[in-house]
Amino acid sequence: MRNEYDLMAKIYDPVLYFAMRPIRLMVLNELLQYSDKAIIDICCGTGDQLKVLSKNGFKNLHGLDLSRSMLAVAKKNASQLNIYNKDATKTDFDKETFESAIISFALHEKDRHTQEGMINEAHRIVKKDGLIIIIDYAFDQKSSIIGKIGISIIERIAGKEHYQNFKNYLKNNGLPSLLKNDRFRLIKEDRKLFNSVTISSYHRL
Repeated sequence: MRNEYDLMAKIYDPVLYFAMRPIRLMVLNELLQYSDKAIIDICCGTGDQLKVLSKNGFKNLHGLDLSRSMLAVAKKNASQLNIYNKDATKTDFDKETFESAIISFALHEKDRHTQEGMINEAHRIVKKDGLIIIIDYAFDQKSSIIGKIGISIIERIAGKEHYQNFKNYLKNNGLPSLLKNDRFRLIKEDRKLFNSVTISSYHRL
């Protein structure tokens, strides 16, 4: 998938700016009480969410990704951010390093084993009672047909492997199938993009 990320790094923010802006601001509002706390964006991509937080006064911001192309964009005009080229399933951070974590549109594109590894690692590096915000797709009775069609087209364009992982993610019932009730407690869920995207906030137990 490396070549796909090389291309996406160049076009991701300009192409998806208007679709992503309301989601970025919603995450900002959810994290206001953590503005002086350590926050990690897992699979931060171009770092757009971190830059939105930084522009609004957040200081202790960290982002990691495996794609060097994405991180090259993330580092532009972002000297205040802490950016790492790390595997989201094995970050090497100490246990309970962060008060909050974000995982934004990163689960659906991975295989099941990697998804589970990412969730396990997020649980490990976030402090007990910390906040974990996960943004990803949800195709159910609440989702509009317009949203489902539009997102499916975008995911297909992203590449064969990407699209297959996306279909498997939905087939497995998405996010609820990955989070165990004895490790995470859902405290809030909002919807965007024709009700086909969930912004879910969890407390880490």
